[in-house]
Amino acid sequence: MAIPSGSGTEVLKRLTRNVLNGATCTFASVPAHHIHTIISINIANNGSASAFGITVNDGSNDINIISQNASGTIIPAFGTFIYNDRLVLTAGDTLKIAFTGDYAELWVSYIDQDWTTP
Repeated sequence: MAIPSGSGTEVLKRLTRNVLNGATCTFASVPAHHIHTIISINIANNGSASAFGITVNDGSNDINIISQNASGTIIPAFGTFIYNDRLVLTAGDTLKIAFTGDYAELWVSYIDQDWTTP
């Protein structure tokens, strides 16, 4: 995607998901002529201690933002993890959050920059 010029919109948005039984949540790919800037990712663990991971698929590869492994990415039982570094996703990128526990709630806050032609 070329660097946008001209008019567009910027809207604050959020995505929410409930994760059950060790699932991976895949959020919809960023549409053409959009840029999504992830502001924060909140993961509330509503069960026993569990591992998690955050990846972004760039259209051909999964890029680990936080690797899912049993030693370093544990959310304690009934704990919360907040990722508040910014991630910029462009057209075709997909955000994925994996969780190994019984039940978690996800909240993703982001800015949607829309450069489609009106």
